[in-house]
This record gives sequence, structure tokens and C-alpha cells, in this order.
Amino acid sequence: MSAETPQTTARRAFFAVPPTGKFIREDRCQTPIDRLKTVALRPPIDLAYAAAAFESKGVECRLRDYPAMDLEWDAFERDLKEFRPDYVILSITTPSLEDDMKATSLIKRVLPNCVTIAKGAHFNTLDVDTIQRIPDLDLALRGEYEMTCMEIAEGKHPRDIVGLTWRDNGLPVRNAGRGLPNDLDAIPFPARHLLDNGLYRRPDTDELQTTIVTNRGCPFSCTYCLANQVSGLKNRYRSVDNVIAELKECVEKHGIRNFLFRSDLFTQNRKWVIELCDRIVAEKLNITWASNSRVDTVNPDVLAAMKKAGCWLIAFGVEKGSDEALEAINKKATVDQARKALAMTREAGIRRSIYILVGVPNDTEASIAQDIEFAKELDPDYLEIFYPYPFPGTALYKEAVEAGLLKDGTIPREAYGLPAMPTKHLTIEQLADIRTESLRKFYMRPSFIMRTLRQTRSSRELFNYMKYGALQFKQILTGS
Repeated sequence: MSAETPQTTARRAFFAVPPTGKFIREDRCQTPIDRLKTVALRPPIDLAYAAAAFESKGVECRLRDYPAMDLEWDAFERDLKEFRPDYVILSITTPSLEDDMKATSLIKRVLPNCVTIAKGAHFNTLDVDTIQRIPDLDLALRGEYEMTCMEIAEGKHPRDIVGLTWRDNGLPVRNAGRGLPNDLDAIPFPARHLLDNGLYRRPDTDELQTTIVTNRGCPFSCTYCLANQVSGLKNRYRSVDNVIAELKECVEKHGIRNFLFRSDLFTQNRKWVIELCDRIVAEKLNITWASNSRVDTVNPDVLAAMKKAGCWLIAFGVEKGSDEALEAINKKATVDQARKALAMTREAGIRRSIYILVGVPNDTEASIAQDIEFAKELDPDYLEIFYPYPFPGTALYKEAVEAGLLKDGTIPREAYGLPAMPTKHLTIEQLADIRTESLRKFYMRPSFIMRTLRQTRSSRELFNYMKYGALQFKQILTGS
């Protein structure tokens, strides 16, 4: 693509999750789900938002999630030949970047004139590098991209589109950045009619489940998190009316009544949360949903409203088991706040999931043991142990480079079941062994098993727990 070749209005756009593995591909969260114990496959809502932007300009769109469909490259090539799109938009993650980018050469081989576009948090910092290294990638989307997609679909020349990095006569050009929109209500709802919604299910009940993006941005700056880079420091909420309208569309058009309310920080604005919950009840939507939260942003009134409106699970980023370790990752929270939040949530009758980080630079075997003991003390319904990934542009990346754990400019690839980097005291292999043993100790407690069985509400749910539990037990035993 060059400045001498003006764009024409796109006729067809193809949106694809490449067949490179099952990841959460939500920019802030880019985690391979095969190794996780509590995270279900999520629909590629970011691609559905991008597709809605193209459709708003009259472009015919298609969307395929190849990993979710258990399809490989031959299916991708077959779809390209059949649909013959003018544009292909790819969802990438930093850990899978090199594999994802193989799609661009396949696209150019099949459709030489097709414009290849990629989205992902990776391009907020390493867009120029990627355009330079990947000769078949034409455009990279930066920041929040819905308006950028609309302008591409309108046929604007790349030089006139902010938030875009593109190739001019082989050389990368980084246009000015696009500001973060305050009016989230102006963004079209995700194009769920392009998704195979039956692929995405709640793991305990096997019912249809989808994602609702309720707000964007987080005022906190944890060292490992991409939220500030992706969505900014201001927490921007959609109006309650707008969220309710999308929920109604999901219920009435798609038959979906289970939701993950995705946000960088759902519970910061307690007044907004309570208003949303009251409307869900008043509209008689009869839905169930889960959300995330910090441990310092809930209180009994918010939790009571959430429970009444159908919230069945809250995931808390507890992360570490000591105030010193929390301070080191700039969490701005305390272990006592975690204790209080988990106790209040249990009292409200909402199930509790917690996230623990294993593998930050200062972690030792003793510090991780303290984290796991704290998790057992909190006694949540679900525990997930994450390895922190050193995303370029984060404070964690800089810290890892300065500590000699990572070479500057390196994009680490996570081998299956292994973290992306060691700590100052533990090897990658030791961290993997510790994670496996920690999960075994948590999930194999007789008290936990009995409580889980007591909480099941139907024979189907019991069957799913047993099926899912057997798989996880096998993974815990084998370390995979």
C-alpha cells in the first residue's frame, strides 16, 4: 500500500481469529486459556465491534473464530477463496504474534490485492517494528479502533486516518494517535449476528454466554497491567440505558441470558452499578452475570444490588498475599481489604473467584507459598493462578529488563504451561512446578470438593462440574 494508491470503499471485510490457539484476545487480557482452570472461551467481542463499525458504512462482513471452531489453516484459506474480501482484519495477541502474522502471507498469496489489517494492544507500542518485520501486513490499528475502522470502511486514504500505522512504499508511517472517546454510547453494538454464539458457553451450566463491555479505563497503574495503555486512566462508563438496550438485544435476538460484564474496573462507580442493577430488575431481564472488581471498591449495598440483579460471581484481583508484595506491583490495595471484600461477597450470596500472580521479579518459593496460603485463608469458590506476562510498555517489562530477566526488545513466547520469564530467584520450570502444586493443594482439599458439590443446582451442572473437574484434575497431576 502506498500514498500513490488511493483507497476505494471496501465492499467486503473478513474478520478472523487466526487458527493459532485459544486465547483471551481482549487487548488488556491476552492469556492462553487451555492452561487455565476457571476461564471459559470468550467470543471475540473486539472483532465484533470492528465488524459493526464496517457494517455501519455499508460493508458486507463475515467473522470466523477458527480456534473456537477447532478449524485450521486450510479452512481459513478456503473461506478466503470463497468470500474474496477486500479487507481482512486479524485479532492478535503479543504471545501469539509470530504465529498470528502467518495469516498475512497466506492472505496475500490467495488475494494479492486484499488489505491486511491487525488489531491488538501490541500495536500501541510496537506497531512500527511489526510493520517493518512483517512485509504482508498493511495496516495496524492503535488504541480504541471503532472510529478508525469506520474511516477505513469509508475509503479514506491511510494518511488521513488517525490511530493508524501503515506502509507507504514499504516504509512504516505512524499517524497521530486517536483520542479515547468519552461517548461510548455512540459506538455501535457488537455484530453478534456474525458470531456463532453457540460456541461460547458458561462452563458450569453449558448455557449460552457472551461478553458485555460496560466501561473502559482504570485509574490504577498496576505494574503488569495493560489497562492504562489500552483504555486510559479515566474510567469511562456507558449509560445505563445503552447497556440495558444491548442486554435486551442479546436476550431477544440471540437467546442469551448469561453474561460476563467486561470492564477494566466494573465497581468503581457504585452509584452507576446500583442504577444498572435496579434497571435489570425493573426490566425483568431474568439474566445471570459475572464481573470483576478490585477488593477496595465493593460494599454491602453494591453487593446486595448486584445479587438481586442476577450477579452470581465476582472475580477479584487479589494477586498477592502480603502488603509488601502488593506494594511492589503498585496494586494500591491491602490484604485486609481482600479479607473484607471476600467476606462481604460471601455474605451477599455471590460466588467468589480470585486471581493470584506467580512469577513477578521478586517472587521466591517462600513468597509464593505465602500467596497460596492467603488464597486458602480467603477460601474462594474458584482460584486462578496467572503468570504475569511482560507486555512491552508496561512497568513490569522495564523491571524485567533492568533485572536481567528479559533482553530489551524481546517478545517472549510462552511455551504451553510455562511462564514467559523467570524471577530473580526461580527458573521458568520451577515456577511451572510451583503453580501446578499450588493448584493441587487448593483444589484437592476435601472441604473445597464437598462445598462445590453442595453448590450444584442441577444434574446438568453436576455433570459439567464432574467433566470439567476430571479434566482439571488430569492437568494438575500432569502439570500441563
